[in-house]
Amino acid sequence: MFKYTEMDDLFIKRTNKSPEIYFKTSGELRIEGISVLENTYEFYKKPISWLKNYILGPAAKTRLDVILEFFSTSSQVYIYEIISLLSDLKNMGFEVEINWFYSDEDFKELGQDLSQFIGIPFSFYKIDD
Repeated sequence: MFKYTEMDDLFIKRTNKSPEIYFKTSGELRIEGISVLENTYEFYKKPISWLKNYILGPAAKTRLDVILEFFSTSSQVYIYEIISLLSDLKNMGFEVEINWFYSDEDFKELGQDLSQFIGIPFSFYKIDD
């Protein structure tokens, strides 16, 4: 299987308004923290670009852990885009796993709605406060 080897892992440090992004070429992807950015496009364009490049030569299995305490509506658009790209990867025959961590039922319900809309079953994990 072709593996695009010129890629580096992507790491974006968390701030009080932006999540930590850790995308590894080994297929381990994580978004963690809070996403209430003023310019969501500027923040998410790099992870989305990285993911589009990753899809050209992905690992056999890709796992995304979404561990967000809160995110804005504008951030939700980009979270959706990331998961939608993973749906494309799954449709190409690769194994894709999405783990959705939540602290309250509203956030779990949001993940369930997103899972149904995208068509990939998520695994849900409750985070204890």
